[in-house]
Amino acid sequence: MTAKPGLLSMEHVLSVGRKILELRPLNEVLRAVTDAVYESMQAENALVILRDETTDRHTVEASRRADGEHPLGLQDLSQTLLQEAMTSRKPILTESAVEDPRFSGQSSVILQHIQAAVIVPLVGRDRVEGAIYADSRTDRASFREENLGMLATLAAFCALAIENAKRYDSTRRELNQLKKSGEPRRGRLIGSSPVMQQLYSLIDRVAATDLPVFISGESGTGKELVAREIHDASSRAGKPFVALYCGNVSTEIFESELFGHKVGSFTGAVADKPGLVEAAAKGTLFLDEIADISMPLQAKLLRFLQDWQFRRVGETSMRQADVRVIAATNKDLPQQVAEGRFREDLYYRLYILPIVVPPLRERVADIPHLVRHFLGKNRKTHSGPTGIAPEALRQWMNYPWPGNVRELENAVARAQVIASGDRVEVSDLVDVRPNPPIAAKRDLSWSAAERRHVLEVLAVCDGNKSRAAKVLGVSRRYLYYKLEEWAKLDSGNDAEQTARKAAR
Repeated sequence: MTAKPGLLSMEHVLSVGRKILELRPLNEVLRAVTDAVYESMQAENALVILRDETTDRHTVEASRRADGEHPLGLQDLSQTLLQEAMTSRKPILTESAVEDPRFSGQSSVILQHIQAAVIVPLVGRDRVEGAIYADSRTDRASFREENLGMLATLAAFCALAIENAKRYDSTRRELNQLKKSGEPRRGRLIGSSPVMQQLYSLIDRVAATDLPVFISGESGTGKELVAREIHDASSRAGKPFVALYCGNVSTEIFESELFGHKVGSFTGAVADKPGLVEAAAKGTLFLDEIADISMPLQAKLLRFLQDWQFRRVGETSMRQADVRVIAATNKDLPQQVAEGRFREDLYYRLYILPIVVPPLRERVADIPHLVRHFLGKNRKTHSGPTGIAPEALRQWMNYPWPGNVRELENAVARAQVIASGDRVEVSDLVDVRPNPPIAAKRDLSWSAAERRHVLEVLAVCDGNKSRAAKVLGVSRRYLYYKLEEWAKLDSGNDAEQTARKAAR
């Protein structure tokens, strides 16, 4: 059966609606909405009228007219009918405006000989945004009762697009204002120090490409947060962000986690399982602590990065991936390459866009902002002060923070629990002490500082590893990995000392 002339189809409405929803700035959305109504209804006039939330007044925000003359204004429309459509949330249609008493008094109907007209409310999620108006002096084929349902559907798409565009414009204005005012925040990252401003600029430049990114920085600096900011600022925003911790994982488990496996490919493979590469399709795959993967896995990862093809464990056919890879480590990867523990070709494959996240001691000016943020954040889950005494803040700013932002966050949480007043005092800073004179033979390396801090927290938690991991802000698996690593080092050192004694 052929469609009646002028009858709107669901296929047409959905196609137009999807295109409008893809737009963002409000002016583009309004122009697209006007064009959609004008063309769909074969109208001679089309207007988009929005309600001002502060004044509750209506204004014509976009219009289109067939003859190119001055478009209709709000004064040409019946305010009563406009208000009726918006209050009832139902369209108002006339197929003969001259004979319809609701429309016949309008100046536009009389002066411009309008034959048919329709007013459709723009009903959003929780309010009426405004209305669409269209009319025609000649062709009335589309101005019929059968089209009202489709017009209401099209208007719903338009209302949603307008809501989204308003939020987009509002967010853009806020971001511009934040940039002007120097507000110390960008998404998940907090700080306005020069090194952080450089980091934000680098994130924007890196996000504009689809090349692999390599993030380095000490433990606790927020490497994963930086990776998420890159993802959110890129064309892959809205798609999955999948993180994989690479430390202390066997080759077999890692390969299965990354690429997936086929049922029966190894003991315990009771079903087909897609890997994280597939889970991150069209999004971002974040490989944390990349320096810890084994040499066999490095070879597999290199092959994957060369042509973006992989196969599940136990399969023979290749699969194509569409992901952006961001890798991170707190180790000195060039040193790992020099020592033969990391493949040089893989290093250069990953090290295309390097980013170094600064340690907290290099951005001391950001500490007050971070402290205020953590104080406010913690109040959402438990009671405690939201202020801090100036002297307490000074002590925190003079502390070197070997555990960086993660250590500061934990320190704020502990101080809030201990504090009895309306602000954190010096007496509440049980975990921060003035730095004693450093002994000449004290190991000043980062790994030694990390070890001392972890062991101190373990002691405070009475050896409870689960509690210690929570306080440190790391996974239990990571904590167990570090403890095992240090135990092996101690065992090796003991054996070396025994050998030296025997040689004397």
